[in-house]
Amino acid sequence: MNAAARLGLYAAGLAVIFTAAFATAGAVVPEETVTAWTQRAEGARTSQHTDGGHDDNPVDTAASGHNDY
Repeated sequence: MNAAARLGLYAAGLAVIFTAAFATAGAVVPEETVTAWTQRAEGARTSQHTDGGHDDNPVDTAASGHNDY
């Protein structure tokens, strides 16, 4: 069996496995769980810092041995 055929079979096997996993999850995981996960993910996305990376309490660089010339 040549490499192209083996890669094709591997890709087809992965497609079958992921399709089966998707179908199983849709049948097994309750809708309430999906809703809770979605709400938690949306809450985590909106609670991240949006200050552009600046600290509210800057460090005094002169006290730490760094000079700002």
